[in-house]
Amino acid sequence: MLRKYLILIVFCCSAVVTQAQGLQISLTGMVTFNETQLVISEAGEDIEGTITSNSGVQLSIESNNYWDMKNEKWRIYVHKSNVEWNDGIKLEVKREGNGENTDNKGGTNIHDGTSYAEISDTPNYFFRGMGLIANIPLAFQLKDLSLTMGANDFETDVVFTIYDD
Repeated sequence: MLRKYLILIVFCCSAVVTQAQGLQISLTGMVTFNETQLVISEAGEDIEGTITSNSGVQLSIESNNYWDMKNEKWRIYVHKSNVEWNDGIKLEVKREGNGENTDNKGGTNIHDGTSYAEISDTPNYFFRGMGLIANIPLAFQLKDLSLTMGANDFETDVVFTIYDD
């Protein structure tokens, strides 16, 4: 009889411990680029300048357990997973603002990521912060486009990963 209660207690404690995954990322919006930003002087030459996104994405740090995670430190890493991509094209991302504190008390605690950084195939550090923050605006840009790449649709998936400190 005691053995059954002991097993029940161990099972209940392990169920509480397995709830370690508390932070999560949500994204809203879609990245689009305006082709009218292209400056082409002659066929076969590289395209001058960069193309920046004209619509953005907002990233939010959320948690199912608000009280345990509202002061949690975290880091965001970013990488891309190519579907159909030309390695000569550089995709870059930056954080354009600090977002909003979800409890509406004071400012946000967020650092780094305010200048464009290239998104590679391996995860790289993007920015860090503390607490639950909503609507962090992100901007993207394309660089090193060339007419020699030909007319094609290029597609890649951008992956954001959150780690708690």
